[in-house]
Amino acid sequence: MPADDLGVLSNECRSQARVHSNGEVSWHVRDAPAVLSELAEAGRVVLGLDMRDYDDDGSLLEIAWSADNGSDPVEARDAALGSLARDEIPGDWALITWRT
Repeated sequence: MPADDLGVLSNECRSQARVHSNGEVSWHVRDAPAVLSELAEAGRVVLGLDMRDYDDDGSLLEIAWSADNGSDPVEARDAALGSLARDEIPGDWALITWRT
């Protein structure tokens, strides 16, 4: 879901978002669990997380980290949270993709 669906999140979560020019949205990994919980509470289904690591020059490394094709917001949240609990996350930013 593009950045135009951020209105379902609290002001705090919205203010921590990194909105990309293509409409994708990411959060620092320390903020991602709160975002995932708020998305589930709003009935949004998290489809997946891509982990991103940015270099000083702005270039990035992106690794697909989790995917969910279900329809239950709570199960999707739990799957995404589980992926964030894995060791050695390859980046400091989580690109979160969701649907209504």
